[in-house]
Amino acid sequence: MKKTVTVIATMTAAMLLFCSCAGVVTFRNPKAPKVVKAAGAAAKLEPVKFEDFESGALVGNYSYANTAGGASARYVMSEPETDKAHTGQYCAKSIFNSGTNSDWGCGFGSSTTAGFVDASGREYISVWINAPEGTTFYIFMNEAAANGADGEYWNGPDLTGSGKWTEYIVPFDEFHKNIYSGSQLGDNELNKSGIGTVGFQIGGNQGKGDFLVDDIWFK
Repeated sequence: MKKTVTVIATMTAAMLLFCSCAGVVTFRNPKAPKVVKAAGAAAKLEPVKFEDFESGALVGNYSYANTAGGASARYVMSEPETDKAHTGQYCAKSIFNSGTNSDWGCGFGSSTTAGFVDASGREYISVWINAPEGTTFYIFMNEAAANGADGEYWNGPDLTGSGKWTEYIVPFDEFHKNIYSGSQLGDNELNKSGIGTVGFQIGGNQGKGDFLVDDIWFK
């Protein structure tokens, strides 16, 4: 059952925090990184990188669209001469048209060279996104059928583009199982030990533009 998204919105911790040229969007305050005991000492789990795109190539990238509603999408590498990455030289870019059908528009995602990432013990996903202001979308994560994961797909809460590079932080417990795609024979648990794909779906009837993605981490 989809969980209710609680948005923190106070004067000191607004949902959208702006700092110079970037912002941060959070859905519930992410818990502090889990502490594990080792030889009598507490140790923080280090963040795990899913992709920063600095190899200059997308792995296992794909896109899909509501073509009946005129939607389309391509998921490609950025062009450094015209697309400014959040960090480094490269980011990923979707050139999208969300079509005219308000039911749904288009989506895109990619994998990693290893086939999956083990994010065990981490609490949330952090992604830097530069999406057209006001565009609604969500992040999705697909489990690989490996390393204890069983191929289920998971969708996050609705998010909104800011028109500039913004960090979107979504706790894992805000994701709900996709009952239309992915394995329906799994354990109904988000198995962070084998995350194979991270992607994004844009709602329909929102126009067209470029959707830039960079620095995907599990923390």
